[in-house]
Amino acid sequence: MDQYDSTFRLPAKAVPYILREGQGETFVVAGQIVRVLAGTAQTNGGFGAMVCDATLDRQAIPLHFHEKEHDTWFCIRGRLRIWANGISRVLTDGDFAYVKPYDVHSYQSVAPHTQFFGVVAPGGWEGFFESAGMPWTGAAMPGENDPFDFSRMGPSMQKYRIMRVPEQDYAPITNGDDEDRVLPHEAKSYILQSGYGDRIRAGGHLVTQVLSPKASEGSLDMRTIEAGQGAAMPACRHGQAHLTLYVLQGTLRLTLNGQPHELRPGDFANIPAGTIYATEVASHSARWIASASKDKALSLWDALGTKAEAFSFVAGKLDTAQMTGTPDATSDFEFIRE
Repeated sequence: MDQYDSTFRLPAKAVPYILREGQGETFVVAGQIVRVLAGTAQTNGGFGAMVCDATLDRQAIPLHFHEKEHDTWFCIRGRLRIWANGISRVLTDGDFAYVKPYDVHSYQSVAPHTQFFGVVAPGGWEGFFESAGMPWTGAAMPGENDPFDFSRMGPSMQKYRIMRVPEQDYAPITNGDDEDRVLPHEAKSYILQSGYGDRIRAGGHLVTQVLSPKASEGSLDMRTIEAGQGAAMPACRHGQAHLTLYVLQGTLRLTLNGQPHELRPGDFANIPAGTIYATEVASHSARWIASASKDKALSLWDALGTKAEAFSFVAGKLDTAQMTGTPDATSDFEFIRE
């Protein structure tokens, strides 16, 4: 779909598709606009993906926890205050937060316009937004007095097991410079400042891991990828893992099962297991988020590249013949040889 369609519904099964900026199943929930980009049916239960836009929130979302969901926030613009496991930070462009099951958390937009991209694993929880909210077709955010049906919230929270913790206090904001610059690899909730994380340099690409399978107990692998014009990844497919791409900057040329597409900021691609895909940067530079289910989904970057301390990349293309690692029986990717 290349034109905005307010009646658009996501495919009923896991097939490859492209959503342009502003597309998706869109709902207004507590004054926030939530666009569901993929859910349990589209990812074979792996995760749900969404983008949220919010103006200045009068108050934070109630403190709560989930019994099985792994929750993430990648701030795209504005300022997003996060509470997670007894700490509070303010995220800005490029900052990331992860909360594991049973850890108490909340969030609040503290800027005139805040936007974040998030995935929640396993899939299914994204249905809360449709259950608790109302369909939204506007191009802008709702007005300050936009009506909200609070009678829908209670039953929806119960249905999706959103466990409120009213007795817990909201923690004050603290400085996390000493701990928010290292990517944890154990199961814990954390904040990660923009640009930090484990980096791989591979064939003109700089790949930064913001959430590891170990931290998310095997549920998710999330990485930002950036590269200069002409940087390309050859055709590849995953055996079991589900992959999505969300473009942050520039133009990314994506080929899905032989069909070319040009993705720009705000565009989203759904790439089920078995789909043959390839990428090439078509602008001066580009940056995107890759989110994948399964432990070995994005390990191809580890096999193709080398660890990098510096935040830089050089022009070039990936050469699968010069992989620093070799896919083994546990790997979930293969390159398609022409």
